Amino acid sequence: MVEDDRLAAYIGRAMAQGVSKQALRSQLQAEGWTARETDAALAGWSDSTGPAGAIPRPVRSTAARDALFYALLFVAFGMVAGHVIALLFAQIDSHLADPASRSGGSSGGARWSMAALIVFAPTFWLLDRADRRSLDADPARRHGTVRRWLSSLALLIAAITLLSDALWLIYTFLDGMVTSRFLGKSLAVAAMAALVLGYFRQERGRLPAAAGLLGLVVLVLGATYASIGGPARGRLEARDAARLSDLNALSWDLRTCLRDKPALPETIDPLSCADHPETLTAMASDIRYLRLSDKEFSLCVSVEDPKITRRDSVTLSGNEACMSLSVD
Repeated sequence: MVEDDRLAAYIGRAMAQGVSKQALRSQLQAEGWTARETDAALAGWSDSTGPAGAIPRPVRSTAARDALFYALLFVAFGMVAGHVIALLFAQIDSHLADPASRSGGSSGGARWSMAALIVFAPTFWLLDRADRRSLDADPARRHGTVRRWLSSLALLIAAITLLSDALWLIYTFLDGMVTSRFLGKSLAVAAMAALVLGYFRQERGRLPAAAGLLGLVVLVLGATYASIGGPARGRLEARDAARLSDLNALSWDLRTCLRDKPALPETIDPLSCADHPETLTAMASDIRYLRLSDKEFSLCVSVEDPKITRRDSVTLSGNEACMSLSVD
């Protein structure tokens, strides 16, 4: 509820002069004060008068509660918008090839964004619905100080983002570096900024923008789950990541272990040279040693998905990931 010191002072003077609350209610509503604002202001004054005039009643401020509510709504909206953009970027990277960019890698970042959306999208929906119902019951809440400041901040961020996106797009175009992937990401940022502008504009209803944002949440969650899989896929990626970590650790341990030998052995158990075997996983036992020459060797391990094992130091052949080193 918006409090106005001028209104309170006016009501106090009028009641001290004998004007009834009913007459004041009609006058104030005729001047544009809402019914809720009028009733709240009149409720701050007793029907009886004292020696000094109208007697004020205590008014309990809801500013702290409103600040908490709108701050939480603002944060929830930001979390949803940010993680939708993250998943849109992941989908663009997956479907629009860019020869200058590397692909592959773990899907942990996308799963984190999915988890964030599963938590914050329902939170945003509940808060937005509660806010719209409160505004329908009391339109004066639209002019609350905290709400107006947070809305203005969101509009500022969206406007700066939109202008920066346009600036970067024009610069990249003039530089001759616009690709389909870059253009897709630029359009995604522009669309999200437009949703933010539509949602936080005070004079319009927010339902279309909120529905559009939640629709995007459903779309990106479905597309991401279809492309990266669920928990089973996550466990597969974790196993391959552990294999690569063990492979990297054992390769350098073995290089140190064999450095002083005149010639590399034909066979050796890589685990016998591990400096810190307690840091290795159970899958380290699957790593195989291959002698290439007197001074060169390879360590190899079978992986379940070669697409997520791309590293500069790893050579892939089918499902075999190998690291080759020299003891010189």
